[in-house]
Amino acid sequence: MLSSQHTSSGLLLLGLSVSSSVVSAAQDWSCPTGSASGNKIQQKTAQLPQGVQKEAVYIEADQALFKEKGLSVLEGMVIIAKDSTRLSADQATYEKQSQQISAEGNVYFISDGLELQTQKLNFNLATSTGEIQQADYQFSGLDGRGSSEKISREANGVARLTDATYTTCPLDNNTWSIRAKSIELDQTKDEGVARNLSLRIKDTPILYLPYFSFPLSEKRKSGFLTPTFATDDSSGVHISVPYYWNLAPNYDLTVTTNFLSQRGIKLDSEFRYLSNKQSGSFEYDFLPGDDEYADKNRYFFNLKYARSLSENSELTLDAKGVSDNQYFEDLGTSLESSSIVNLERTLGYKNRRGDWTFSALVQDFQVLDSTSEAYARLPQLRFDWQPQAAAGETQWDFNGEYAFFSNSNSSDGHRISAEASVKKRYGDEFAYVTPAIKLQHASYKVDQQGDDQINRTLPTVSVDSGLFFERELKGGKLIQTLEPRLYYTYTPFNDQNSIPVFDSSDRTLSYSQLFSDNRFTGKDRIEDANRLSTSLTTRLQNRETGREVFRASAGQIYHLDDRKVSLSNESDATIQAGTRSELVFEAAGELNASTRMTTTAFVNTNDGSVSASQLKINYKDQKDRVLNVGYNQRKDDYEAAHISFATPVTESWKLAGGYEHDLENDRMLESVLGVEYRGCCWKGRIAGRQYLLSDNTTYDDAIFVELELKGLGNFGSSASTFLSNQIYGYE
Repeated sequence: MLSSQHTSSGLLLLGLSVSSSVVSAAQDWSCPTGSASGNKIQQKTAQLPQGVQKEAVYIEADQALFKEKGLSVLEGMVIIAKDSTRLSADQATYEKQSQQISAEGNVYFISDGLELQTQKLNFNLATSTGEIQQADYQFSGLDGRGSSEKISREANGVARLTDATYTTCPLDNNTWSIRAKSIELDQTKDEGVARNLSLRIKDTPILYLPYFSFPLSEKRKSGFLTPTFATDDSSGVHISVPYYWNLAPNYDLTVTTNFLSQRGIKLDSEFRYLSNKQSGSFEYDFLPGDDEYADKNRYFFNLKYARSLSENSELTLDAKGVSDNQYFEDLGTSLESSSIVNLERTLGYKNRRGDWTFSALVQDFQVLDSTSEAYARLPQLRFDWQPQAAAGETQWDFNGEYAFFSNSNSSDGHRISAEASVKKRYGDEFAYVTPAIKLQHASYKVDQQGDDQINRTLPTVSVDSGLFFERELKGGKLIQTLEPRLYYTYTPFNDQNSIPVFDSSDRTLSYSQLFSDNRFTGKDRIEDANRLSTSLTTRLQNRETGREVFRASAGQIYHLDDRKVSLSNESDATIQAGTRSELVFEAAGELNASTRMTTTAFVNTNDGSVSASQLKINYKDQKDRVLNVGYNQRKDDYEAAHISFATPVTESWKLAGGYEHDLENDRMLESVLGVEYRGCCWKGRIAGRQYLLSDNTTYDDAIFVELELKGLGNFGSSASTFLSNQIYGYE
């Protein structure tokens, strides 16, 4: 079954039976205890004596005139019960043969999770049919309540409400309510239909719908989803109206009509399907005649597909594309999306047989940034062999690969590569040594070089070793460890200037990179390494829980020979004999129960300068107060600081915001400010955002407004999602 996240959300859940999971009473709403439902319905029921048979009718009254045939008259504290149905009233009549009840005066009725209070009721216990006049109702154990001029329940299970209202607010505080001329609830079809519907705020109608259908449970159903509203400088006012089609239990379609005041009407669609052996989705967004883009058609597509061909094999497809290079810049919703430089399209096949894996891949890119270059793989074929090895056993590994690379701006080329490695760990819980050896071979044939073939074969040896020391602190409550580590690797030099660069790039120095045998990614470059990495790590652990309270690590690489291999096929002037890498420092820990800190720094040990650093402090306490402070710096590149916060101002009001500043160029990168109100039966949020676009010159402004009605869902843009994404710890 597909996920129900696109369900039409049960906007009106007025009925004689409703799933409690749809109108949850467990949400965080600022309601005084007991006031959320706070209705006038006073329950008068009695515990049935033990031994009462199922289907039996139980009757209790202060005075009663029982007749075997005809009407029995009951007066004073009348109680009638059958199975899960209970009724109490001042007086009632009961006909035994038909099980027909007529009740008057302070009538209380409960059945199938619905509680009613009225002055007059006619109901048949045998057929569960009847008619109730001018009733107040509520859902048992939940906050939903309302009233109806008339409630009729028919033999086919259909219930009809006339002139009905619904709200989750407490009595005498109808901040919002829904009113409908008529509501029809069909439990057989699991469907409800409301006609002439209006949403009211303080008795003032703000939304009218002539017709609305909704599910009576969590089952997915076709229908309109909650509309959203937003505004930004690029597209103006943005109104989205989604419609969901529940086409079958295993596939569905959502179509969203977007009204962009400055661009036109944009249609977004998403089709999803799922079966035992395959799953997939297809998104297609289309904006015809963009008013801000020379009236040109613009589109985006995203295709995902996965199929299990057998128990051991699978086929996958993932493809994205846009109409033009400016699509994400103009129509994206974040700086991250507007910074996308290429879109990947891949078709893959994988087959696993024991320790062997075979994979095939066809990969291409749509390049959006002219400075970016990406080779297509047409195709890539790969074999992997990695037998399972228990602790202490020798670990073998082998992979072989063929790939054909194509690029419209460069020469096409073929590459065949193979890599075999073996390693074994010796040691115990106090010390270890892991020697390893690797042999790598690659053969290249570039189209413009005729039949000439380039070959490269290189061995790599490495030894990884470490010690573990520990001691008790604070009377044995904490354990501190001290973990020195040495890693040595050697690869001889091989002139690789004639080898093209298809998929290799420089790795950014990091703590984990200290223990890698190659500073390049991919297979086109192998570092000429003769280096030793040293590091020291210390940890503080809570002995009782085993939780890590603090960790700090420092490490550095010592290069014992000149490094001559580079991506540019030219000698790198910064590569010198006997030089050391920057000192890499990492630390993370809890400053107290509410505060956590993480930091990273890269220090040049020759002059003490810091080439790059990062610091994050995150605070969140039991009162839901949040404060985040951060600093990022890379020498001669950027320097930025940011702060964000969220704090309750009163029991109902919360304030949140964030600011990021470019210290290098003294300019704002992004600012966010939002305010939230949480009432007893509704929430409201408004947030504003200004951020620098990818052109590093222009700013975009956006406003998010959201109204959340308890039990109905959200109206407006998803301000809550936006704030939680921008402010770490915001809920």
